[in-house]
Formats: sequence, structure tokens, C-alpha cells
Amino acid sequence: MYKGQIMTSSNLFKQSSKLNPVNIAKRVLGISTLASITLFSLHAHAGAWVPEENRGYSKVGVQSYSANNFFGDNPDFIEFNGTNISYYGEQGLGNNLAIYGSVLYSDIEQFTAGSDAISSSGIADVEVGLRYQWIAEPFVLSTSLLVKLPYFYDENDDLPRGNGQEDVEARVLFGKSLYPYGYLGVELGYRARFEAPSDEYRYLIEYGYSFNENAYFRTKLDGIQAVGNADALEPDTDGVVNLLFLPQFDLGTLEVTLGWNFGSDRPREQGRWGVEITYNNNIFGDNIIRGQGVQIGVTRTY
Repeated sequence: MYKGQIMTSSNLFKQSSKLNPVNIAKRVLGISTLASITLFSLHAHAGAWVPEENRGYSKVGVQSYSANNFFGDNPDFIEFNGTNISYYGEQGLGNNLAIYGSVLYSDIEQFTAGSDAISSSGIADVEVGLRYQWIAEPFVLSTSLLVKLPYFYDENDDLPRGNGQEDVEARVLFGKSLYPYGYLGVELGYRARFEAPSDEYRYLIEYGYSFNENAYFRTKLDGIQAVGNADALEPDTDGVVNLLFLPQFDLGTLEVTLGWNFGSDRPREQGRWGVEITYNNNIFGDNIIRGQGVQIGVTRTY
């Protein structure tokens, strides 16, 4: 009771009716359902969490990217522009295992001093991986193994859409729910590149927060650090090369995403559609193009 409130028989009846087992159960169920929906939506694309069997996440995005600066010494570089259409998906296979992968369609153009503008369009690298979740509490611990498949373009094109070689990457992923204050993720990986380019250390720090059942926010620092074992710092070619794929480089990219999930009252089994807008900016690096981009994506969790 508040100070000065008189507990009449009517008030007593109303309070006791609110506290009966049926009402308590309904309230607990409602809170649990809201928490489940919110956490599921928030963690749908968080790296360490593995979807349950027959659950998953898909995203189709369109990104515009541009750069007119270069990290390091490259006086010939003038400008790079690109439009990418990407698909990312992950599917729970059961027993804490999931398959995931991405496909990228690129339409790119590069300008350098002393040569005409060159362009290229088509499928770029395809990546496919498996992720296994070892621990769920008190934090999530997973590992993943990914392969890069460069079979959909010619690495000898004037402006190749990749370096034309297979890569294998192993990664350890940590996740921690801070509910109701979001989640935190950390990833550490090593990418083996079996030809001339340097192997790479890969790392990612991620934080996400859900404002309500529909709106959420996510930010990432996604990093690449060259191991330093490239055969040469420049490609072995007399032609112009894609300056996104030099044999050895470092790069750190800041990514900020705002998202909205539709149909907060729909059962999870029916899935939920959503939209995202993502801004990314190359904030530090060495021997790599410095640019920024904006992506608009359509998502589905199920």
C-alpha cells in the first residue's frame, strides 16, 4: 500500500484477484514470451549463437560502396565504386550445429592514374561454413570452419572480383547475453591462404541492443590483420589489379546497423520479416582502399 491508502474490502478483493495463480501464470508467460521473441530476434545474426534445428536467418542486401583514399602509399589510386547484392543465410541442423554461407554479386569500377577506368560485374567469392556451439551458459562458446570458393569469376580479368584462390578459416566465437541490456560478442580467427597472399588474423567485436519487440541496434568492429607471410607485397602481374585484393593488407571496418522486425505478435514458427540499414566505414588499415558504404537489407528469421 502507498502511504495513507486504506485497505477496504473492495481493494483487498481487487488485489487478491490480481495475485491469484491464473493471473500470475499469465503475467509470467507474457514476460517469458516477450523475452524469448526479443532475444531470438536480437541473436538471430549474432555469431556465437547457433540456431536450433530447422531455425535460421536469411538476409538479402544491396550496398553502395565508394572510396577515393588509400591507406598507405599508392599515388596511382584515384577512385573505386561498387554496388553489391549479397545473400547471407544460416540454418540450424540440430545437435548444436549450423551451416551458414554467403554469396556476393558485385558491380565494380576502378580509376587509377595512367590507365582507363576498368569495371567488372558478376558473382564474386562464395563462402560456406559450419558452426558448432559447445557451451550455452554462463556464456556462449562456438567454433566455426569456413571455406572460400572462388569459382565464379576469372582471376585474370582486368578487374577480378577476388584473388581467385581457396581460403580456409577457423574461428572461435564468444557471446554473452546482457539481457535486458543487449548482448556482446567477440570472435577470433585465422584464415589460411595457400598461394602467394599473406595469411590473416581475423577478429570481430560486436554489441547489439533491442529497444523493443521490433527495433534493434547492432555495431561491429570487423578487423583483418595480415600475418606477414606474403610471397610479395604486390601482385605478380603487369596489368591493373583490384586494389581491394592486394596480397597483404590490414583493415578495420566499423559497422552500424539499425533494424526493424515486423509482426511482433506472430508465433515464432511463422517467422518474421524485417528490414535493416547498415553504414560501414573503413576506419584504419594499411595497403588497402579506404572507403565507406551503405546497405539496405531485407531479413527473415524463422
